[in-house]
Amino acid sequence: MQNHGRMSTAEYDACKVLDSYLGALNKINRASVCDVTELGYPKDLIKAVLCHCLKAIQEDDKQSFLRKAYLSLASFHELTDEERTAATLLSEIVKSSAAYSEDEMAARIRDAAAPLQGAIERYNAELAILGQELKALQEDDEKATPPT
Repeated sequence: MQNHGRMSTAEYDACKVLDSYLGALNKINRASVCDVTELGYPKDLIKAVLCHCLKAIQEDDKQSFLRKAYLSLASFHELTDEERTAATLLSEIVKSSAAYSEDEMAARIRDAAAPLQGAIERYNAELAILGQELKALQEDDEKATPPT
């Protein structure tokens, strides 16, 4: 994995970071665990850009989209070779779902997902943390915004 070091958000173009992240989100299957190398920038930087956007953009529809994008960061992890192979297989099974009966599909997904158990647990843990961070961000905004 690339080490981008500790660079401030200002050293990156926030729009490029956001575009790159949205491109990565569009490539993945939303329900899957993905390799962090799919991201063009470090997760911390993407998180900082999303936080900045959440504070700066007020429209409800964009806020909702940004919150979903923020929570989607939980999908990206450093995967072992076995987990990476299982994630790829799972993605292929999901894409070809029309070719299988519902029971066969469930069995194939269960088998493919077995090596991903650790990554799925990391996903769930990170999703909970990101949810708490979003809640705290929202509360900070409400305190900072004087009532009209």
